[in-house]
Amino acid sequence: MQERPTAPVSVVLPTREWTDACAEVAAQTAPDDEFVIACDSPHDPVVEAAAETAATVVVAGEPAGCSAKCNALAAGIERATHDRLVCTDADFRHGDEWLATVRRRLAALPEGHVLSTAPILVSEGALGKLLEPLSAVGVASSVRFNTGVWGGTMAFRRGDIDVDGFVDDLRRTVGDDALLAERAEGIETARSLVREMPVDGTLRETLSRRVRWTRMGLYLDPTGIASRMLTALAVLLGALLAPFVTVPLVTGVTAAAYAALGHRRWTFLLAVPGYALSLTCLCYGLAHDEFEWTGRRYRWTALYDVTVCDRTERDRPAE
Repeated sequence: MQERPTAPVSVVLPTREWTDACAEVAAQTAPDDEFVIACDSPHDPVVEAAAETAATVVVAGEPAGCSAKCNALAAGIERATHDRLVCTDADFRHGDEWLATVRRRLAALPEGHVLSTAPILVSEGALGKLLEPLSAVGVASSVRFNTGVWGGTMAFRRGDIDVDGFVDDLRRTVGDDALLAERAEGIETARSLVREMPVDGTLRETLSRRVRWTRMGLYLDPTGIASRMLTALAVLLGALLAPFVTVPLVTGVTAAAYAALGHRRWTFLLAVPGYALSLTCLCYGLAHDEFEWTGRRYRWTALYDVTVCDRTERDRPAE
């Protein structure tokens, strides 16, 4: 029997700052819903900002042996009470119909499945622009074959996964979305929930993200890592040996992915150099196990072996 699309949900959002996304989600939650914001400290700016809303704030504390996001997400899920859980992030625009779409798709979800989507990375930075085409191709593939889980939109019913086990494992790793994918019997990747996620595209931020993503793939999807490396290598060799075939073909496939997603950016023209850059980033990610993420530096040497090295200088509280 199909569930009612109007059944209440618990929306869990880990963040230290109140953003436009927080306001969007707060406006879309119904009186019977829960909006749980999970942060690190009672002094985080989001605590005061959320006091003006119906959101419930959970203070997770400092992370130990996991990322701050995973630590906060675990605390938020523990606080949530409804059967249907929706996890999201504060760093992208959700749009007015985001939660309504999640409700509708979640109500029709097969037993044992989770609902998610994939983000298209957009940037005004040079490195970020070069990597945009690969993001769009990856998203189009995830939507077509239902392979993607993204922390920005993860929805499931308590009976569909081992929630207690998921929460326990969140507190000893980094990749919340890849961890959920491992626990689901099936994934529904919704095209209607695809969103653009802005990134700054600086060298420092790009390398840190690639180390984190490469490590996540290495521990949970090594076949996918090998496939991405071989694809990038094939494009690079093709561009060198048969440029008049490879460049139009790769650019055309990327343009088709942009069109399928309704993504209107000129950056599809950068697909070939983007693949070359991605190969370099992938090698860098395999060679390094330390990265920065939202104000902290981590060392990630195995799926359940995470060291919180320190807060970065730009995030260190004033004395």
